[in-house]
Amino acid sequence: MVRSGFERVEPVGGEAPLRGDDDFDSGELGGLVPQRPANLKPVAPGHQEIADHRVYPVRQRELDALLAVPRFEHRPAGGRQCLRQDLAADAVVVNQESRFHWRGAVFMGGVKKQASSRLACVNFCQAPSGSGTLARMSFTELTEAFFTKAAGWEAVKNARSLLAGGKVISSNWSPPLLKGVVTEGTSSYRAGLVIKGPVDIDNLCTCRASREGGVICAHSVAIGLHHVLSSKPAPRGSDTATPLPARLGAVRLVAREPEPQPGPKLKRAANGQPLEISVILPPNFVAGLERGKVMVTFEGRWTRGRAPLSALPMNQPFTLAPEDTRLLDKAEELAGNETPGGLMLNLVELTQLLDALGGHPRVALGRGQPLTIGATSWRVPVEVTLETSGEIRMNLPPGLRPPTLIAGESLWAFRGDSLEPVGLPKQWRSLFQAPMKLPRARVPLFLSQELVVLEAESEVDANFTIDEFTLEPQSPRFILALNGGLAQVQAQLQCAYGPRIMTVGVTAKDESLWLPDPKSTTRYSTRDFGSEVAATERMRRAGFSGPDPQGRWNLHGESNVVRFFAKDYPRLQKEWDVSLEERLQHSTTKNFERLEPRFEIRPSGERWFDVEMSLGSADGEKFSAADIQRLILSGNGTTRLKNGRIALIDTGALEEFQEVLRDCAPQQHAKGYRFSNEQAGFLDATFRQQPGWQVQTASGWRERASQQSGATKLTCPPLGLLEDVLRPYQKQGVAWMQFLRDNKFGGILADEMGLGKTLQTLAFLQSCHTNRKLSGPVLIVCPTSLVFNWVAEAKKFTPQLKVVALHGASRHSRFEDIAKSDLVITSYALIRRDAEKYREFEFDTLVLDEAQHIKNRETQNSQAVKAVKTTHRLVLTGTPMENSVLDLWSIFDFLMPGYLGSAADFKERYEQPITRDKDEAVQARLGRRLRPFILRRLKTEVAKDLPAKLEQVSYCELTDDQAEIYKQVLAVSKKEVMDAVGAQGLAKSKMVVLNALLRLRQICCDLRLLKMEDAKFTDDDSGKLEMFSELLEEAIDGGHRVLVFSQFTTMLALLKDKLAAEKIDYCYLDGSTTNRGAVVEKFQGNAKIPVFLISLKAGGVGLTLTGADTVMHFDPWWNPAVEDQATDRAHRIGQTRVVTSYKLITRGTVEEKILALQQKKRAIIKATLGGEETLADNLTWEEIQNLFE
Repeated sequence: MVRSGFERVEPVGGEAPLRGDDDFDSGELGGLVPQRPANLKPVAPGHQEIADHRVYPVRQRELDALLAVPRFEHRPAGGRQCLRQDLAADAVVVNQESRFHWRGAVFMGGVKKQASSRLACVNFCQAPSGSGTLARMSFTELTEAFFTKAAGWEAVKNARSLLAGGKVISSNWSPPLLKGVVTEGTSSYRAGLVIKGPVDIDNLCTCRASREGGVICAHSVAIGLHHVLSSKPAPRGSDTATPLPARLGAVRLVAREPEPQPGPKLKRAANGQPLEISVILPPNFVAGLERGKVMVTFEGRWTRGRAPLSALPMNQPFTLAPEDTRLLDKAEELAGNETPGGLMLNLVELTQLLDALGGHPRVALGRGQPLTIGATSWRVPVEVTLETSGEIRMNLPPGLRPPTLIAGESLWAFRGDSLEPVGLPKQWRSLFQAPMKLPRARVPLFLSQELVVLEAESEVDANFTIDEFTLEPQSPRFILALNGGLAQVQAQLQCAYGPRIMTVGVTAKDESLWLPDPKSTTRYSTRDFGSEVAATERMRRAGFSGPDPQGRWNLHGESNVVRFFAKDYPRLQKEWDVSLEERLQHSTTKNFERLEPRFEIRPSGERWFDVEMSLGSADGEKFSAADIQRLILSGNGTTRLKNGRIALIDTGALEEFQEVLRDCAPQQHAKGYRFSNEQAGFLDATFRQQPGWQVQTASGWRERASQQSGATKLTCPPLGLLEDVLRPYQKQGVAWMQFLRDNKFGGILADEMGLGKTLQTLAFLQSCHTNRKLSGPVLIVCPTSLVFNWVAEAKKFTPQLKVVALHGASRHSRFEDIAKSDLVITSYALIRRDAEKYREFEFDTLVLDEAQHIKNRETQNSQAVKAVKTTHRLVLTGTPMENSVLDLWSIFDFLMPGYLGSAADFKERYEQPITRDKDEAVQARLGRRLRPFILRRLKTEVAKDLPAKLEQVSYCELTDDQAEIYKQVLAVSKKEVMDAVGAQGLAKSKMVVLNALLRLRQICCDLRLLKMEDAKFTDDDSGKLEMFSELLEEAIDGGHRVLVFSQFTTMLALLKDKLAAEKIDYCYLDGSTTNRGAVVEKFQGNAKIPVFLISLKAGGVGLTLTGADTVMHFDPWWNPAVEDQATDRAHRIGQTRVVTSYKLITRGTVEEKILALQQKKRAIIKATLGGEETLADNLTWEEIQNLFE
């Protein structure tokens, strides 16, 4: 590519060398003295030389760039007249050293070659006054003598023959490029020369002599002779121009980038002549790369024979195979948007071409030796060793003999007759030269980010597993040292990570990013930068300025110091290690006295309790409620006591209590306030936040309030047969639900997805049923996709409960079964339609599953469920707050109407301060208010009770269209199988069986997989897709990242479309993905991408995807071991969280029967099957018949 980027020529001893994009090498111009050759004369008679000649060295590429630009500007210093002139572009002379000497101010001129020197000089001169022309640049003429000297007499002789025979079709000379077309025999050649100088000439011809011998061939010489014979000398002196000044000052040259002109390109068309492209590399191309460039030739074979691509007729349409299309696209890109017959490529360009050649069938070294270009990468074996020092050593196996490596943008291995890409990531290429050692500080980065990419592209043999390492954030311990007096306080804030102590705000972020445990080679912790930043913000809110470079903070002014000790100091004492220097300690003890509020709480009947508050000093000095109110309103929290000391009152804490009063809206009486029992947990949690407060209560109230706030562990009722099924945290969930029931409270079981909310609820209801506490049936409302999940779970865990599912068109006939059932299960969609029917019944308990369906209080869902008559209400959801804080109000308006006030009041007091102002105090207060009625556990919190991998089957129903088509295809498939087995036996009918089952399994996923003509199905026509959406939404809202496996790439394509429509970021990998490592690295390294869609066969093995903790198998595979391997992409070394695996199964279909067979034969499969062998290969005739029932 021609580059032009000239900017200016500054005077250096008068004038300076022209500079382009790249400056001269250091020292190249040092001490340069302008020279005037003694024998330099004007180029043409009558032309006068410009005074004060200068001769400077100029780079070849700069002159080439200048000559390639059609226009330039000459701007003399001082703003004088600006001259523009088209360049003649016919004057380039280079000496034998390939160095130019440019003479005079940068402008037009002639060339004079010195007889006594090997230097060529550009002589800038001016035309005679009045001649009306600028002197044109002249170039060494193209003559037969020139070509004889350049190519030799034999080439010229053969060229004459070609010329005499009319074989030269065209010629064009546009310095420095000579090009044209020559025919010889049945071949035609686009030939030519790049003439940079008398001895610096590149041959462009694609003939064999040129490619393999590197000589200037007869074809290119013939084009030159053709030009010599056909060219006519250009007339001189015809144009007018303003004479140049006798002396040019500083010159500014502005080069205009020429508009790119596309060269000749092959015409492509679907119905064109078939064309096969071959690529020829020189046999010694590796040595050529070491010298700089190699010639790569491109030839095409079509109906008229074989010729270089550039010699093919450009108006003839051609049809190309995919591998040739890919190759030609890259070749034309490298050639500057024209079809090349040959290219001189450097190392980087060659590897770019090789990337497009993967698997190409027609590549050769020279004419005789085929060269195989690998389509898949060589997975280099790499040994990774954890040493006793904690460092990691990486090396190639000792016996490995590395091939010749070609390293450009990609890495290729050359083995004489083949080239194949090398999968080793770029940062590890030096392993081919020597082993590498990673220091301990680098190990965590390697394990968390780099190893997964290395494993994806190479064969890693490690003497450790990542799950042996502990990589976790460590919470710092903050240390605050205070000194000074009442007028000014200085502070030093530090944070401690184990024995390592750092100054907050001073220690750089990249220092000790990973903290190795000196006692263990596999234990690391990370700094918690969020906590460190929060600590500095807290210091500033307390009034301190800083830190300075030494980490010092300052608080000035007595009023600010007193306010700090009144309001902020008590809180910091509770959370940080705070120390006072001796003088400051003495001053505060002498001058301050802290006053803490006192509360007395007494039960008042069954549903109420009374609260009284007072405030007093150690000497008995008391403050009235009005005094307290005045101190709160003043905001300074201080007053002078009668003993002369300053009373410190935590106004922040008192303000918090005022907010509690506004939230609970208690009845006010002479001695205090009266609260309802449902507020007890909220008050208890508030009092526990203020350990300095003195609270006197009756024992019964304290016990009940502690249970409500979660401070006291609850006792689980007897669970019968489920006693050994439930995990400890699940039993605590049952106990919590029982506590709510006993106290007539509603509640939200908001455990993270996968922790068994359904099982806990069924166990609780079973306990109520066993103890005869149910006054009527229990109504469970859930999304349509989960109705039969509830039915299946109840059948499995609580078979004693009588269940009726009000679902489908025939549900109306089953309403009469409600009164004699224990569990009634329906969907949100149907309870809206049947709202009038449900008003006829009264239920003991109403359970809402996935309660985000009532987050909007105005919807029919909300109105329908709120109209149901029931004594107790319970909500299940993994995402209690999906979009807005107001979602919580809507749920609580169902559970405990009035508890959170009106919607308008809640919005003003909570939603706006939290969402708009990010008020942490308001958020904490709302948390205390809701916590008694929300039980949420995360997997990380109950990990000790969990296996490392949770597996769950999620059942869904076919839609009406799916069910109808499934029924039809099942009947046809059953007949096909029976006929085939009857005619040729089971062994020869396996493909018929598998194809029939395949169609049924596709219907279970999505009807669009069948590709039925004239059928227009949508996402709504797939019951499984509806369930997938429900699960995915809950997973993403819960902060989980999901791997989705399917054996059908067409199904994955539909999922891609759905995710794109919902603007959910995702990664995708199937068998056609070429750069698996990059895709894996993208998912692992970007936590904002929540979904990875993966073809089961392409991604089921060999990947580490510990960035995800949830796996969804969209469709079941015959071999459960393959599904397990896919799940283990997330549940493997390096995974620090519990992995939950969901199998999506369509009820009443072949999928459910495959699942049953898997469970029945899992032990046999595990023991006997391996490799590609599957359950389908071992089906008996009885099992096959059952599949088609």
